[in-house]
Amino acid sequence: MCSAQEKLDKLRIQYQAHLADYHGRLNALWLNATADKGKTEEIRLIAHKLAGSGQAYGFRELSQVAKELESVLDASNNFSKKELRLALTEPFNELLRVLKHCLEKQTPVPFSEQSLVHPNDTEQADINVLIFDDDEHFSAKLTQTLANYGYQATIETDITKLETTIREHEPLALLVDMDFYGQRFAGANQVRLWRQKDGAPLPVIFISQHDSFDLRLAAVRAGGNHFLTKPLDVQKLIALLRSELNLAPAEPYRVMIVDDDRHLLDLYDSILTDAGYTVSTGTSAEAALSLLDQSQPELILVDVNMPNCDGIELGRIIRQHEEFASIPLLFISASNDTDIELACARLTNDDFIHKPIEPWRLLMMVKSRVIRGRQLRTGVSNLTGSNADIAPDSLTGLGRLVHLKSAIDKTLKSSTDNTIALLKIDIRNFHTINNLHGQHFGDQVLQQVAWQLTQYLQPNSQLCREHNDEFMLFTADFTSQQALELYLTKLVGAINEISLISSHGPATLSVDAGVALATGKTVNSDELIDNADMALFKAKRLSGPKVVYFDQSVKEEQKYRFNLEQNIKKALDKDEFIAVYQPIICVKTGALFGFEALARWDHPERGLLTPNEFIPPMEEYGIISDLTASIIKQVTRQLSVWQSSHPDLYISFNLSALDIQQPKFLKVLDSQVEACNLDAKNLTLEITESLLLSDWQKAGPMLDALSESGFSLALDDFGTGYSSLSYLYRINADKLKIDRSFIQYWSETGDARLLNTIVKLGHLMHMQVIAEGIEQQEELDFLGRIGCDQYQGFLSARPMLAEQVVKAGWLTKH
Repeated sequence: MCSAQEKLDKLRIQYQAHLADYHGRLNALWLNATADKGKTEEIRLIAHKLAGSGQAYGFRELSQVAKELESVLDASNNFSKKELRLALTEPFNELLRVLKHCLEKQTPVPFSEQSLVHPNDTEQADINVLIFDDDEHFSAKLTQTLANYGYQATIETDITKLETTIREHEPLALLVDMDFYGQRFAGANQVRLWRQKDGAPLPVIFISQHDSFDLRLAAVRAGGNHFLTKPLDVQKLIALLRSELNLAPAEPYRVMIVDDDRHLLDLYDSILTDAGYTVSTGTSAEAALSLLDQSQPELILVDVNMPNCDGIELGRIIRQHEEFASIPLLFISASNDTDIELACARLTNDDFIHKPIEPWRLLMMVKSRVIRGRQLRTGVSNLTGSNADIAPDSLTGLGRLVHLKSAIDKTLKSSTDNTIALLKIDIRNFHTINNLHGQHFGDQVLQQVAWQLTQYLQPNSQLCREHNDEFMLFTADFTSQQALELYLTKLVGAINEISLISSHGPATLSVDAGVALATGKTVNSDELIDNADMALFKAKRLSGPKVVYFDQSVKEEQKYRFNLEQNIKKALDKDEFIAVYQPIICVKTGALFGFEALARWDHPERGLLTPNEFIPPMEEYGIISDLTASIIKQVTRQLSVWQSSHPDLYISFNLSALDIQQPKFLKVLDSQVEACNLDAKNLTLEITESLLLSDWQKAGPMLDALSESGFSLALDDFGTGYSSLSYLYRINADKLKIDRSFIQYWSETGDARLLNTIVKLGHLMHMQVIAEGIEQQEELDFLGRIGCDQYQGFLSARPMLAEQVVKAGWLTKH
């Protein structure tokens, strides 16, 4: 294995070789640098990188001359071409000279081996755990990871040796895979047998590639303390081990570095890793943000000068996330700009250092900050005797979940004749409130809800904000269930009456709630919380704000929905979801314009199932995009066939909010269109207001990109939401689809004003107007009188399979 010095020497050699590329590129850029602003900017970026990395790799003079050239370029915005050439010539030639000298010079990296000391100053014996898993690659990787956190793991691949291995090694905890050589419950069965014989109170954490009700039940019956799924969430595992063992093993400090200069990242990564830190790196703001949850850094080093999203902007984005808002940020830059320093100081309390940063200085800056930060955090834990985050919620001032659970467990162990209950509340469409009104207003909503809940607190009640917009209230103050239900009804009703106004308009709140009542069989707080979760889950699926009480039927329903999810996933794998097609017809002439493609589940036992049976659970499980991808593939292939005789035919299909939020969606769509040799304009993508409301920050740019790629957009179910008009200006839609409910209203009342207005509005916005759900001839006649362009509905045809479309002669009659 290479020593730390050998690794640094190797990195320096690689860096030195790359300097030749910089030398050649600068020579090529110089020919037209003063005439081409793009080339001038590229020279500035190269100079900026060399100014930051040269001295770090031991080439002090390189950093100096590169910085001089960068300074000249920064000050040359108003120079004429002649002035620019005169100003740049000398520092540019000097940089080339130094680069050439660096290529010939064998300067060692100035780094002291003495600095490579693990930042944890106190030694602590490793904590012994056993891993039972027949996947040796997974076990080896997990062992290495656990070692970084102070755990010494022993691997056993034969689950039948569990009892003898425990006696031999005397571990403090067990990590047991559920599945051994295809036997799904082997791990749980062996642990259960050992528990019956031995009964040692060792914590057992079960691990499985799969997740099902039966597996979790088997883990519980075997005396398992926790159940984790693969791929493993390491941070969660470490937290569980620490909680179960009540021990704090030596843990490496976690540092994240964000810099678009790959050479510096490699150098800093190597230095800090060899010094005992756990390091994560990102070359962009997007990469850093995607790593935050996984790496949970205790310090983030951020380069100020990065393309697309600079370091200060990244710092502000991180500060927007409550869970990351307290992570110290250390800004680094080669710039001497005072304004930048002040901006960083406002975010990070004067944590700002200048490039170039030599290895010894990097270690000094990092070590002092991470040790101080962890001492502050562990100081609170030591005083309270708990490693949990027990400080009050910073936004609402409410207590934490750990306090609530403690109160529940204490009450369950005491003797009381009162009704013990847990209420879990979730604000409906809170994500939409944040999108429409802004996060600051969303915080005000949470504070208002918290305040309202505290007004109803009873002497033996306890309230906490679990996360985001979910609150939990525990009470044992009522002698009857009837009195409790009356109390909870008033409490929920008070929240539903809250109405706040922002600069974007009013926001009226409504909440869903799940209630779990303790019985004589209720074991602990975890069970009560799980039951409240299941009740809330059901409440959120109902059409309006509801309070649902947990009972056995709620549990059975959740089990059914879990099985349904598994069946849907299998159906996707087997291509059981198919497209059916409903004609879209010209109101005036009866000519065929196109089809709307609708999804059906060709169930092997129940036949064709309508979307109502599978779309809601697919959206809920986050797998709706898999269905969309399948329908896109079928639709594009079918359109390619039909266009041979009908070149102007179009097909439309619906998009979900999750589709729009997938960055790769457009690539998938483009590639399929190209593979089928189609024109994008013959595909219409239908979007609903609920889709737009779900996350406009992501939906807006994606819709713009779809329009630019040539796809047609249709605003579906227009008028069914209160903010539809605003989206007419936000999106460049080609078609406007009138919801069936407006046709039905006209049919029942004869009031044509609204339909007339929608059609005229669509035409004013240069959109074709399509009416959905036309079932009667008089409805079609009326559409002709008000100038509606196209229609679809049972009057002309029900949705058909592709072969039924052909058999019915739609492609020959029209």
